[in-house]
Parts: sequence; structure tokens; C-alpha cells
Amino acid sequence: MLGPVTPLVAALVAYTFFGLDALGDELEEPFGTRPNDLPIAAISSIIEINLRGMMGDKDLPPMPKPVDYILM
Repeated sequence: MLGPVTPLVAALVAYTFFGLDALGDELEEPFGTRPNDLPIAAISSIIEINLRGMMGDKDLPPMPKPVDYILM
């Protein structure tokens, strides 16, 4: 039915499935220290600092700083 276009269609379908596999690998572990991961340690530190500040604590740790525009 497709004839000579069959390899191109098969490559397109394979590319789609490989992309879905790569997406699944990224979503499998969203927290970590790689640039594409969610900075859970920094988020929890910011929440702790904000809550301690609302409770009136004066001795607060410094806010996390981004490294190369990435909050770790």
C-alpha cells in the first residue's frame, strides 16, 4: 500500500515511540539535581525559611541561590 514510502513511515513511527520513551524516563524521577529536575530541596528550604519568618524567628538561614540560572 505505501510501497517505497514504507521506510519513512516506519522511521516516523519509531521516532514517536522513542520520544515517548524518553519522556517517560524524565517523568519517572522528577526530583534530583540535573538541570531538568524539580528542585525539591530548594523548594522545601524556601518554605521552611518563610514559615520560620512568619513565626517571628530572627535567625534565618540564607535563601538558596541559583547556580547558572538553575535552582538546586
